[in-house]
Amino acid sequence: MRTSLRTGRTRVTSPRTSRAASAGLSGVALMVTGALVWALASAGPSSASAPAAQVVSADRLAGSDVGLHPRVRAIDAAAMTARTAALVEAQRITQVASMRAEILRVARNKLGTPYRAGAAGPDAFDCGGFTSFVYRRALGMEIGRSSVHQYQGVERISRKDARPGDLVFFFNNGARHVGIYIGDGKMIDAPQTGQAVKVNPISGSWWGRSFTGIGRLLPA
Repeated sequence: MRTSLRTGRTRVTSPRTSRAASAGLSGVALMVTGALVWALASAGPSSASAPAAQVVSADRLAGSDVGLHPRVRAIDAAAMTARTAALVEAQRITQVASMRAEILRVARNKLGTPYRAGAAGPDAFDCGGFTSFVYRRALGMEIGRSSVHQYQGVERISRKDARPGDLVFFFNNGARHVGIYIGDGKMIDAPQTGQAVKVNPISGSWWGRSFTGIGRLLPA
């Protein structure tokens, strides 16, 4: 069956032919649209987008979260928190080390000062008077006048964990004598009548029999 008639110079198209032509045009339009979308998606950033990228980078370097994705802001915040915590910890360690160094400086400055029972410096000491003087002069800390009081206020730690500036106690699980640990198994103390403030071991025949333990007043 013929689907069109020619009358003069005019072509008459049947409805079926018109629908087929429309469908063909729609397909072409979809293909063109798809090609445009793919081209836009595949294209690199235009020169117009470069300033915007630079602004975002500048904002990020300046600490601004303007224009940043929330996930990026969260990562940056976590990194900043970690850096801050690390700086605070480093500062704390430095401060504690400085405190311990000052304790040893004050203690060494009193080497040779004579022992005298009941004395707490600055020209004579007994054992508890010496340690209390050093902590007060070095750090402004009041740790108690006697070795017994000092022993009651410390954190008990093992000998292997001892650090310079910790206190060393003696006399068979008691605290009748105290010195300041300086490292390498040694301490500075005011030993007894007839002697002066000096460096002594914390082990050995007499010290080993009398050793009680290490006490800590400062952070590790």
